[in-house]
Formats: sequence, C-alpha cells, structure tokens
Amino acid sequence: MTESDSSTGERTLAEERWLRLQPTRIGWLGLEWKHFEREIRMAFEEGVERGVLDRRYEFVFEEDAGLPQSTAQAGVEAFSRLVDAGCLGVVGANYTDSAIALAEHANTRRVPLISMCGTDQFHGEYCFRVGNGDVGDEPALIVNWLKRNGHRRVAVVSPWSPIGEEYFRYFRQECRRLGVTIAAAQSVTASTSVPELVAKFEELREVKPDALVWLGYGGLFVSRAVPQALEQLGWDPPRIVTTAFMQYIWGFEPFEGWVGMDQWCPENPRMHTFHRRFVARYGEDPAMWPNAIPGLAYDMAAIVVEGLHRAPILTPEGLKQGIERIRFMPAVTGGPNTHIAGGPYDHQLFKGDWLHYGTVRNGRLEFAGLFEPTDDY
Repeated sequence: MTESDSSTGERTLAEERWLRLQPTRIGWLGLEWKHFEREIRMAFEEGVERGVLDRRYEFVFEEDAGLPQSTAQAGVEAFSRLVDAGCLGVVGANYTDSAIALAEHANTRRVPLISMCGTDQFHGEYCFRVGNGDVGDEPALIVNWLKRNGHRRVAVVSPWSPIGEEYFRYFRQECRRLGVTIAAAQSVTASTSVPELVAKFEELREVKPDALVWLGYGGLFVSRAVPQALEQLGWDPPRIVTTAFMQYIWGFEPFEGWVGMDQWCPENPRMHTFHRRFVARYGEDPAMWPNAIPGLAYDMAAIVVEGLHRAPILTPEGLKQGIERIRFMPAVTGGPNTHIAGGPYDHQLFKGDWLHYGTVRNGRLEFAGLFEPTDDY
C-alpha cells in the first residue's frame, strides 16, 4: 500500500496506522471531572495536534472517588475498575480523605495515581501530587503574610479533619520560627452550625487578636456559615485562609474580605495563553472565570500527555517513568515561575511560586501578591 493524498478522501498510511492502533486508556476518578472535561480533553487534543501524542486516547470516568462524600471502600472499588479496564494511569482522588485511602492501593496495583490533594500522607512509588495546596507550604505562606503585615498575635480556627491536624502542626511550627503567637484556637467540624460558629468566633474575639486564621476545609464558607457568623457578630478582622479559599469556584461572596492561598495569577503569561486557547476552542470562558481550577485541571492532563510522550513503554510502569522524566514543563497554575518536574523520588510535581495570595473584594477575585521572604531567613 502506498501513502495516499488525504485531499482525495483516501486515508494516508499514517492515518491508517492511527486508526488501527488501540487507544491508550486514562482513568479519571471523581465527580469534579464532569465540570472540567473540556479542560482535560483540550490538553490531550493539543497533544495530538502538536505531535506529542502519536496514538489515540480514551478516557474512562468513575465518579465515586470515595471519602468524604462516599466511603473508602467505594473509592477503592472505583479505582480498581479503572485499573481492570486497562487504564495506564488514573487522575483524581483529589480530596485529602480519598487520596489517603487510595495511596496504598495505587502502590499495590502499581498504577500511577495523580491527585491534586495536599496531604503528606499521600506518597509512594506510584503516587504523584499536583497540589491544589499543600499542608506544609500553606502554613509557611500564611505565617509569612502575618509577619509581614504586623500581625504577631493571632486567633485560629482549626477544623477537625484529616488535613486540619496536619495544617495546625505546620502552622504552630512556623509561628514558633517567625515569632507569631497563637493567642487562642477553636475547633469546628463540617456540621458546626451558625450559632455554634458565632459562639466560637466570639471567644476568639475576646482575646483581641491581630488577625484571624482559618486552617482547613472550606465547606463552612460554601454553606455561607462563616460569613453569616462574622456578620452576626459584627467582627471584621484581618483574616487569612488556606487553599479552602479556592472554593470560590462555587461563588466569591463567602470569601469577601479574606486573603487566601490561591493559584490563579494574572502575572503568569501561561495562564493568559491557556484562557485564549480555551475561548478559541470552545467559544466561551471556563466556568466561573477567573479562577484557578480550570488551569489546574489542564495542567494535570498535560502532565499525563507529557508523561506518555516520555514513557519508554506504554505500561503503567512506563507512564510512571515518563512523569518522573518531566523537567521544567511550564504550568498554567501558579505564579510566573511555576513549572512542573518530577524524579524517581520526587513526586511533588509543582515547583517555583505555585502558591501565592489572593483576596475577594466587592465580590471579585483579586491577585494579592507572590511570596516575599522576611528578614528572618
């Protein structure tokens, strides 16, 4: 068979080969992917268009990633179905709880699991983190912000959760290092009511802190409990929150007046080019734009594309090695110096200024600056 001119309607040899080869399967684990399917498909389609991918791809979706919405067993079963379906890698299990529960299974099944979780408890030979935050990095940035803004005596809300305990341990460590005092602390849960929250805030206000710090999940922001409690109490302190801040994707209003850990940065030129390409492809902005999560979803998919390109063989082990071989891959997520790189013992893939500060003013997201070191280092 000779290569034919595709303009005649006949397939070329390259097109015949493309259609003949079985597609590479990638699994997507979690309910959130139905909101960001365009972003992840865009990364793969661009990979095909640029010649980075020379084989068709197929996505397999499982919505139930397990905890916290479902059960750990349900998440394990969903992950196993993706592996049994022949997926070379799985992207998801993005909540801390689900990632912790699945880490040992990814390592046992020897299939890469790429998660945006931020916990230190997600690690191993087949566990890769593309963090939507990090339990150690965020407290370091929060205490840095407190110190630079003259807030030396603070009140803390530490939600009871797997990640809350990690956050508080690192926060206390950084406060000790930079000379910031924890004047009072209160614990909450996902079911804490507005009256209970008012009472806890009132006790914190009584110690007359310089600022209020929230260390943990953002469910009580999304439910409007936090802004309602502060409003009822009439308390408007300087305040800062973890990457729970990025729950603004469901609405900016609950975070009015808060500084938070963010990953959407207008100083990152890669973010602007991503936005332009997305609009050109789909004719509209990503959901709730501007916000960090569409770019993060794209970066996670692009990591798989680049990992497949670098894989010595198209197996789960090959994909793992391919991801470990990525170096200085520019990222949509984070500040202008954010890049993606791995290594055999380095599976925290974001490098550089990948976390920074944002705030919400008058119902709008605003960039609030990159990390700046204090004189203490």
